[in-house]
Amino acid sequence: MSTIDMDAILAQREEATGSADRFKFVFKGKDWVCMDPITADDDWKDGLLDLDTDVEVAEYYLGSDQYKTFVKEGGRAGYVILAINSYMQTMRQEQEDGRPTRRRTSSPKRRKR
Repeated sequence: MSTIDMDAILAQREEATGSADRFKFVFKGKDWVCMDPITADDDWKDGLLDLDTDVEVAEYYLGSDQYKTFVKEGGRAGYVILAINSYMQTMRQEQEDGRPTRRRTSSPKRRKR
């Protein structure tokens, strides 16, 4: 049985994102810091259960003060949701070595040419 090295995985995530429990996205040329839904602590995740709207979710992920500033800059809750979804998709696509997965460029059909 192989062993999964969580210390290495968390270190890799921190190197890639700058934080073990947060990630950044850019909007209007400015960095915004969002809670990482994968590595957030359990109490924070439990708080998600009390939220009903995208606005509440976006504010929860960014924090109240940062969300207010984000909205003043022209941001919307949906943009935060898109950033979270994009981040999650990127994380799913990464291999253990931290590099993005690559599409196969050759298939049996292409090799027959």
